[in-house]
Amino acid sequence: MAHDEPQAAGPTRLVIRNIGLLLSGALERPILDADTIVAENGRITGIGRAKDIDTEGATTMIDANGTTVAPGLIDSHVHPVAGDWTPRQNQIGWIDSFLHGGVTTMISAGEVHMPGRPRDVVGLKAMAIFAQRSFWTLRPGGVKVHAGAPVIENEMVEDDFKELAAAGVKLLGEVGLGGVKDGPTARKMVGWARKYGIQSTIHTGGPSIPGSGLIDKDVVLEADTDVIGHINGGHTALPDDQIRCICEGCKRGLELVHNGNERAALYTLRIAREIEARGVPTLIISASPAATESVRPPRAMTFDGAEIGRIVGRAADRAFHKKVVRAALEMFTHDTPPGKVVTKVIR
Repeated sequence: MAHDEPQAAGPTRLVIRNIGLLLSGALERPILDADTIVAENGRITGIGRAKDIDTEGATTMIDANGTTVAPGLIDSHVHPVAGDWTPRQNQIGWIDSFLHGGVTTMISAGEVHMPGRPRDVVGLKAMAIFAQRSFWTLRPGGVKVHAGAPVIENEMVEDDFKELAAAGVKLLGEVGLGGVKDGPTARKMVGWARKYGIQSTIHTGGPSIPGSGLIDKDVVLEADTDVIGHINGGHTALPDDQIRCICEGCKRGLELVHNGNERAALYTLRIAREIEARGVPTLIISASPAATESVRPPRAMTFDGAEIGRIVGRAADRAFHKKVVRAALEMFTHDTPPGKVVTKVIR
C-alpha cells in the first residue's frame, strides 16, 4: 500500500507585487523592507523590492494593491472529519472560516468526531488513510490540512503502524480518546509509531468527548508521546502541581492551545523559564519559526526542510536525525537570546 504523493502539473512561479506592508512573524524584526514576494513551486524563493528581485517568467502575478501581507498561522490541534464539514457542530465551512482568522495550515489531532467512528483495527486504519488521502488533494479555502490521525486501540500490533506509515499516515490522534488509556500500553504503541516516523500526541487533563477520560501526569509521562496535547486544558486543565511535574519530567514538546485555560498556559510558560533559570537548559526544535518566536522560548532552532509531523527530518533516516539532534545540542554552548530561532544548515 505504498503512497505516491501527487505530482504538480508543471513548474509554477508566483509573484506578489505592490505590497504595502510585509510582516515577517519574527519579533526582533517584525516588518520587512520589501514590496515583492516570489514563490516557485509552492515555496518562497525571493523577498525584496521589485527593482532588486527577478520577477520574470511568472505563471501567476498578484497585485496586492498596497495591502498588508503576513505569514499564515498554524493551528496545531484540530479535529477534521470529512471535507469542510464538522458533525460536532453540524457546521459547513468551518475550515474556510478559519482562513478568515489567518490560519493557513491545520494539524489533525484525530478525526474523532466522525459519526459511528470505527474502533476495530481495520476500520480505524481505513478511516485514517481515507482522511489522509482526501485532505491531501483538498484544500478548503486554500487551507492545508495535515489529516489522517488514527486513535489507537488495544488490539493494534506493530505491523498496523508499519502499514499506516507506508500508506502516508504521519500522525497519531490523541492517545486517551480511544481504548488505550494506560501508560504502559500507550508507551509501547507510541514507540511503534515513532519507529515508522509517525508523530504522536496525548490528551491531557479531564474528559472531553464521550469515551475519553482523565489523563493525568502519570499516564502522560509514561506514554512519552512526541507532543503533550493541550497541557493548559482541552477543555479542563490539570492542577498546577501536575503541570509542574509534567514540565519537569517531560522530554517532549508541550502544546498550548488558545481555547484552553489561559492562566494554566501562562503558568506552563513560567515553569519552562524557571527550569531554564535553574540551569537546566531547554530547547525547541521547530518547524514553524514564526510561531515559535512569538512565544519567546528560552532557545530554539530550525533547519531547511523541517516539516510539521517530521520534526527531525525524514522518517527512518536515523543518520539525519542524529545530525539534527547534534546541531541542537551544539546550541547549548552558545549564548542564544530568549526567543531567538536559529536556522541551521544540515546536510
